[in-house]
Amino acid sequence: MKIGLIGIDTMEDAKKFENIHAALHKNLYGIFSPKSNEILPISKNFKLELFHSVNDLVEKVDSVYFAKSLKQNLDFAIQALKGSCHLFIEDISMLTMDEIKLLYKLAFEAHTKIQLKVTKSFSPEFLEVRDFIQEPKLIEITRKTSLGFRIDEYFNELMNYLYIASQHINSGVKKLTTLALPLMAAHYSLVYIRADFDNGAVLQIKFDHLADEDEESINFYQKEQIVQVDLLKQFANKQKFDRGHIVRTEYTIKEKKAYHTEMLNFIKSIQSIDIQNISESPSILRIIQNVQSIQEKLKSNSFVTEI
Repeated sequence: MKIGLIGIDTMEDAKKFENIHAALHKNLYGIFSPKSNEILPISKNFKLELFHSVNDLVEKVDSVYFAKSLKQNLDFAIQALKGSCHLFIEDISMLTMDEIKLLYKLAFEAHTKIQLKVTKSFSPEFLEVRDFIQEPKLIEITRKTSLGFRIDEYFNELMNYLYIASQHINSGVKKLTTLALPLMAAHYSLVYIRADFDNGAVLQIKFDHLADEDEESINFYQKEQIVQVDLLKQFANKQKFDRGHIVRTEYTIKEKKAYHTEMLNFIKSIQSIDIQNISESPSILRIIQNVQSIQEKLKSNSFVTEI
């Protein structure tokens, strides 16, 4: 698998590049940047071909990895799709829905795959218990951090959480409710989001920015069972009511890097791609639309949106 890289433009991106290289390793074939002279040391140090045009890159690779925000590299992504390349995209938060739909339309026409970065879905603690999660009626996600997020920074967090929920709640969202308590200009002390699904399931997400201790946990409540995942402490357990007793099972998490697992999944999915399921755009576009709706609710500081 030959993967090209776009989005690393200066030596200030060197650390980010090293993380990408560690995950893709031998699959990373070449790199392109409009500022090619500035990233020449990176290409030399890691023995990567440095391309001077996107067309040259697209002709040589099977896939293109877009680092950072895609907004400034949208035209390059369109060129890559027209050249029948698969795409891995880190950040689409700055794109409009029309721009996103165009990308998926081109991908469908070219029989290529677009995969968005949703690394939390590949965390080892979540994968350890994923098969036990069946028809949850309530998914409760808690994120505690003293870091303040700007509104735009919620996009990728919400994208990850709604993607996880969509894997287990096979239903559309009928209502979104948001509550935001302001802390200062463009920041909140608390953000609460509730998504009510057509099948009666509920997703609750809470961002607490005044916490003393960081936390990132997901609880799946289902019939006679609770599955709990702690994404920070890398811990998972299952509590089940069985024959009048509560049985608790704890799971030892294998030492794996979620991002590396995500990259391996991307590569394998391309190698075994099926034209009939090549585009997951209907489901992924609904997730993106819901995330954008939540962002708009936060911006307007109103409370309930019917979908």
